[in-house]
Amino acid sequence: MNAPRADRVAAIATELGLLGRRLDALATELSMWQAGGPAWDPAMSHPAPGPGTPHAEAPSPGAPYRTEPGAPWTTGPAAAPGLGAPYAQPPFPLAPSAQPPFPPAPSAQPPFPPAPSGQPASFPPPPFPSAPLPPPVPRRSVRAWLASLSGARLLAWTGAGVTLLGVVLLLALAAARGWFAPPVRVGAGAVLGLALVGLGMRLHRRETARTGALAVTGTGIATLYLVVAAVTALYGYLPVPAGLLLALLVAVGGLALADRWRAVLLGCGTVVGAALLAPAVTERPTPLLVALVLVLQVAATVAALRRRWPVLAGIAAGWPVLYGTVVAGLAEPADLWGSAAASAAVLLVGVAAAAWTVRPEPLPRGLRVGLVVAAPLPALTFAAAVGEVRGALLAFLAAVLLFAVAALPGRDHVLRVVALAAGAVALFEATAVAFDGNAETAALLGQGVVLLAVAAALRSRPVLVVGGIVGSTGVLSVLAVQVPPEALASYPAVPFVLGITVQRAALVAAAAMSAMVLAAAVAALIGSARIGILGADARAARLWAPVGLVGLYGAAGLVIALALLVAPSRAGFVAGHAVVTVSWVLVALALLARGVRRPALRVAGLVLVAAAVAKLVLFDLVALDGLARVAAFLGAGLLLLAAGTRYARLVTEAESSDGADAAAGVGPDPAAAPGPGADPTSRPRT
Repeated sequence: MNAPRADRVAAIATELGLLGRRLDALATELSMWQAGGPAWDPAMSHPAPGPGTPHAEAPSPGAPYRTEPGAPWTTGPAAAPGLGAPYAQPPFPLAPSAQPPFPPAPSAQPPFPPAPSGQPASFPPPPFPSAPLPPPVPRRSVRAWLASLSGARLLAWTGAGVTLLGVVLLLALAAARGWFAPPVRVGAGAVLGLALVGLGMRLHRRETARTGALAVTGTGIATLYLVVAAVTALYGYLPVPAGLLLALLVAVGGLALADRWRAVLLGCGTVVGAALLAPAVTERPTPLLVALVLVLQVAATVAALRRRWPVLAGIAAGWPVLYGTVVAGLAEPADLWGSAAASAAVLLVGVAAAAWTVRPEPLPRGLRVGLVVAAPLPALTFAAAVGEVRGALLAFLAAVLLFAVAALPGRDHVLRVVALAAGAVALFEATAVAFDGNAETAALLGQGVVLLAVAAALRSRPVLVVGGIVGSTGVLSVLAVQVPPEALASYPAVPFVLGITVQRAALVAAAAMSAMVLAAAVAALIGSARIGILGADARAARLWAPVGLVGLYGAAGLVIALALLVAPSRAGFVAGHAVVTVSWVLVALALLARGVRRPALRVAGLVLVAAAVAKLVLFDLVALDGLARVAAFLGAGLLLLAAGTRYARLVTEAESSDGADAAAGVGPDPAAAPGPGADPTSRPRT
């Protein structure tokens, strides 16, 4: 009894040993092929000789070879005891780890047939054929997906929708008609929901019934949710905090079941059914309606982030934004604080979902960008519809959160730009709601200056663009209200002079606004230069011109407003214009002096000189009179004469210095590229 069993065990052990040898031989051949050794011939179990490799002779019957390191050379193949088929041993040493723990069995059969003389040796293929590769899994086509929506699935979900409508009629219509008592309606709905959930879980155990199980379970979860909403909003059996907590538990339970079954269709169907029919239970758009669908969004967002279901996250986020915008736009005086709280909650949840990130991203870029754009809509709608301090604070909160999303490190560039733009819109609305008149203009200009300074410090183009837009809005407001062109071109003119009375408050506001316009222009130039938009070449002068004109306008408004404050008469007005003309010439001279080696500054200085001369001829000659005209022409002329002489000398010295350096070989080699971190415009000191 024991002898046959021992033979079978020995045979199995021998088979396993031969399998290990063959696998080791295959691994050796593959490693030789990867290392560039002899080419692999699939028809042979031994590598075919490559170019330049001498042909190996086939081992003759009885040729010695070793089976283990240090073991004596043996002849003959290894045959499994008890088996009739011999197995050939490899014609080269095996790795120590692949050696069998038993000696080879003797046999009289040769391991390989002898090769004819003068021909290369050939070896039979391995006795263990490779396992076939599994067939490729076909991708699900769009047509197959559309076909899956028809038939049983479409019928099941249609039944789910009809059932939910019946639940709504039971809860709402029965209350309007006085059918049954409220506890009966609520109890019947709760029993129906629990029964449907239990039936769906039972059906899900069978593979063939899972299509209907998802529809039945989703109907039951939505029914329980609508019952909780009716108990809270329609019948008032539960206080609002308790009702929202119970609705959250129902939503979390349903989405947890969808997560466990990995059925995104169950989650989407539950959210759509519950959120779509929730207004019928609450009877009108109220902040409680927004809170109820926001509970659904929280539960669905958690499941979507865990399973990476962007469809579920997008569907769940759309309902609070829709209902929140409607409630904010139709906010009644009694619900103002509730509407503000609901809008703020929608903003916080949406921004948090968009900002939440891990690697890899749980939500695609398009959905996160959509959340950043849509989440502030209820808050901005409330601010525009209500105004007052509450609306301004809510819009300001939206701006702060969006700027925080844009400032978070590691975010996608597109998301940061969109968040920054949305934050700028919210900040602008907050400013427009909170202020008016001079305060609004000052706030816009102040925000523009701050954003431009931040852009220069961070060297961020998106921040520069947003700061430029906000600052440009403030500049346009200054041109329209505080410092209109008519007030700078003629005297008397509003708002500086009304009739014959000089308005000192308007002049003070004009001086402050003009100073802020000048500061915004300087900040824009510095930020553009630090970021690299404005260079020192001549082509960059066309980019300097618009911002420079804004700065000159601000400087002119500042000078004339201060002159009228000092001398509130026409004499002060013309004196201010004379100072403006002379100051333009001074700025032009400074630009020319700095532009000896910077073509952009030189071109800007020459353009400003031309503008100063044009102002002298076209405006000052006509508008000014007396000593102011004489002072303007004499001052500008003398400065231009001195500037021409000085500028010519500076240019000559610069050219001489460059020529001397080039002749002495001191300057940098034009053919050599500057080293890392070197300034290509600098010259080494001698």
